[in-house]
Amino acid sequence: MTGTSKVVVIGGGYTGMLAAIGVAQRAKRVQVVLVNPLERFTERLRMHQLATGQHLADHRIPDLLTGTGIGFVQGSATGIDADAHIVAVSTTDGRASLGYDILVYAIGSTTDTGAVPGAAEHAFTLNSPHSAQ
Repeated sequence: MTGTSKVVVIGGGYTGMLAAIGVAQRAKRVQVVLVNPLERFTERLRMHQLATGQHLADHRIPDLLTGTGIGFVQGSATGIDADAHIVAVSTTDGRASLGYDILVYAIGSTTDTGAVPGAAEHAFTLNSPHSAQ
């Protein structure tokens, strides 16, 4: 590749954040954009603490990225056109299309409460701060 490479990272959890920061620190002539639905960095590994009434620090992704040169788009990836190298993103302001040379897909996981009858009605998950509380 010649010129500036564009890297889009989908997912702002531990893996996405570390990938974005690692690429930005190590690569020359790279433009990195991180896409995540929430501005708040969710420490999913610590959701059990919220469930027990403890408080977690309120880390904001834009604050964590300050000084790194990494762009942040608050939104959800709604489609990937691998042939055209474009990610469609739904934001609160509407829709955006992000072109990329390299795509990092780090969206994490959630709990499937639909596979077991009764789980959706009776199980608690630790997928987000809201559900953990």
